[in-house]
Amino acid sequence: MDPNIDTLNLIRTSFAGREELIERAFRDSFPFRALCEDYRDCVAALHRWKQRSAAEAPSRWQEYAELQIELGLEIQAWLEAMETGSSHPGERSR
Repeated sequence: MDPNIDTLNLIRTSFAGREELIERAFRDSFPFRALCEDYRDCVAALHRWKQRSAAEAPSRWQEYAELQIELGLEIQAWLEAMETGSSHPGERSR
């Protein structure tokens, strides 16, 4: 992964078909933007660990792979909540 990849572009690519929703959430919600940045950092760390040959590398990249899945599920849940009009995960209903 290119370490200079833009967070928004990574999320659009990773969750294709929801670009408009992603852009709106990314623009309007700091918690969603922070979640996306965590996802990007995780993807970058996973890429770095997969390229290392240290003894602990396999266990570390496995940890990051699992974290990437968890963060991806959180992003999906956020987007699904937006689609259904319910309150967003991590934010209070008004």
